[in-house]
Amino acid sequence: MCRHSATDCLIKSPTRQQREIESLPQRLSQLADPRSWRGNRHPFVAVLLAACSAVGAGATSFAAIG
Repeated sequence: MCRHSATDCLIKSPTRQQREIESLPQRLSQLADPRSWRGNRHPFVAVLLAACSAVGAGATSFAAIG
């Protein structure tokens, strides 16, 4: 957190063009897969993307995401 005034912090912060913005699959691929080898039938990133899509579509429970 910046200890200066808000104006100083906003001036020093990088713009959107200066920051490298990763896509969601790239960010999710950095996560470690907690599943055991027996439960690993589908790529972990694909499972997470399907769950994110379901939540984005309005799913509010694990059953709805499934």
